[in-house]
Amino acid sequence: MAPFRTILAWLACATCAMAADLTPTEVIAKARAALTKDTAALTKVRSLQFELTSVNAEGKPTGYTLLEVNAPDQRYQLSVNAARTIEETMATNGREGWRQSTQTTQIGVMRAEFVNVLRDMAASDLTFFAAPSERDGNVTLGPASEINGRKQVALEYVYKSGFRITRHFDAETFQLTATDQKMPDGKTQRQLVLATTSVEGILFTQKEAILIDGQKVAEATYEKISVNPTLVPGHYTFPTR
Repeated sequence: MAPFRTILAWLACATCAMAADLTPTEVIAKARAALTKDTAALTKVRSLQFELTSVNAEGKPTGYTLLEVNAPDQRYQLSVNAARTIEETMATNGREGWRQSTQTTQIGVMRAEFVNVLRDMAASDLTFFAAPSERDGNVTLGPASEINGRKQVALEYVYKSGFRITRHFDAETFQLTATDQKMPDGKTQRQLVLATTSVEGILFTQKEAILIDGQKVAEATYEKISVNPTLVPGHYTFPTR
């Protein structure tokens, strides 16, 4: 009889081999099933609100962020520094976008290409790993990898707006492990999941480490996550002053 440990290793290898043979559609279905027992509930999510705090690599507070996404393509982000002396707002209603800071009274209008990226970011957050429509982009299998010693299945999402992300899922549980995104300077930012929490029966990231080209630069903790909250309509209306 084979040693129990050997049997476990064989089973793990067999599981990873099966995961590698899956299509992107099958990986997405398994990843969505890992989020909730009732995947139909995911289609009923029309808005999300996140409140998070962040610290730097040394553990010193760096700020607070309020992030809202509202179907189909609205996104609002308010960022406050650790001293709460500077507030910056970035918002889009899917057609136009703007930036505003307490350091200036001027409203910065976003270029159309950046608005399109924010639109796709909002849609991506609200669709829970689903592939973009053929009109908006595509999703393909990424190369196999390991994170923290565990085999991963990767999906690469490419949107026609230029928004690109790679999601890594555990090859056994299909829970999200990390999300990678290329930065303008060519470096790779990774959001590595450290802890999760269930809200309204859906699994969300509760804490994540932020790494740049493999080096940890920050941690973010989601202090509050709301599913289908009542949002402030004015957040998505272009400011008049």
